[in-house]
Amino acid sequence: MDLGWLISTIVATILGATFATLIITMNKKVVRDRKGNIDFSRSDIYFQWTRWDYVIIIAAVYTFLCILGLFLFLLRGDNIDSPWIQFFIHQTFVFSLITFIWFITRIAFVFKGIKERWSDEFK
Repeated sequence: MDLGWLISTIVATILGATFATLIITMNKKVVRDRKGNIDFSRSDIYFQWTRWDYVIIIAAVYTFLCILGLFLFLLRGDNIDSPWIQFFIHQTFVFSLITFIWFITRIAFVFKGIKERWSDEFK
C-alpha cells in the first residue's frame, strides 16, 4: 500500500468516526415504541435542522475540496504514483459515498415520518 492510500485511510477513519459520533449522539432524542421502532408521531428531531444536517454539509464541502485538490494536482501533471493523487482519490470516493448515503438516509427518515405522522393526508 502506498503512502497516500495509508494516510487517506487514517484520515477517513478519524473523520468518519467523528462524523458518525456526532450523528449517533442524536439517538437519545429519538422516541421509540415498545418494539424499538422510531415513533415519528412523538419524535420531532427528524423535522428540525440538526447536527446531522451540519455533518452532511461539512462532509459535502470536504468532498468538494478533495475533488478540487485532485483536479489541481492532475493539472500540475501528477499521476497515480503521487501520494497526493492517491490521497485525494481515496478521500473523494469515501466521502462522496458517505455523504450520499447520509443524505438519502436523512431524506428517507423525513419522508417516513411524514407518512406516519400525516398518513390521512395521503389516502
